[in-house]
Amino acid sequence: MQESTTREKVLKKIRKALIHKTGNPFPQADFDSKLYQRTDESREVAFAGKLMEAGGHFVFCEDRFEFAEQLTTLGAEKKWKNIVCPDSKLGAFLKECEYPFVKDLNDLKKTDAVITFCECLVAGTGSILLSSRQAHGRRLPGIANALIVLAFAGQLTEDIREALQLMKSRHPGRLPSMLTFVTGPSKTADIDLIPITGAHGPAELFVFLIDDSAGF
Repeated sequence: MQESTTREKVLKKIRKALIHKTGNPFPQADFDSKLYQRTDESREVAFAGKLMEAGGHFVFCEDRFEFAEQLTTLGAEKKWKNIVCPDSKLGAFLKECEYPFVKDLNDLKKTDAVITFCECLVAGTGSILLSSRQAHGRRLPGIANALIVLAFAGQLTEDIREALQLMKSRHPGRLPSMLTFVTGPSKTADIDLIPITGAHGPAELFVFLIDDSAGF
């Protein structure tokens, strides 16, 4: 009975709040001005700087073939043996370059790295926007030891607001069920304030930015 009474009290408060809405306690707050001020830097340079500040790695490539060369070098340095690529278009290019990969995301324990496209990049924060509409669905952001993102110069947005506007125009009337902003490798200090990398997601993050999207 006590549980039912408590439940009714909570519901009564909710109903009252819906009927008698509280006014804005901060009428002077500015929600229109940009949070991140523009600089003279290009979006590519701004994104690279913010990404590296967050602990990520940035590689600029003039074309897809330089990307394949840089990826091959990186894989050899890291001694990756099991790279997963769930995207069919990207996978077709890797296959053309005879770069070894698998498409199956099921055996996650053996995955050294996952490589994927993204929805867009955010120059102001150095963030990468992924969504559940991509080939990896809802699983990718938290499963890979290393996350490799391939993006193009035309995908750079200035800030998060512009990124969300892009998503609304790309998916009119129905946004993906999950949008994930990835800003650097996964980090936490929940246990005794000891910094740990890779606890809840990728320990390493690499972004390859290609100037031209031709060929994909």
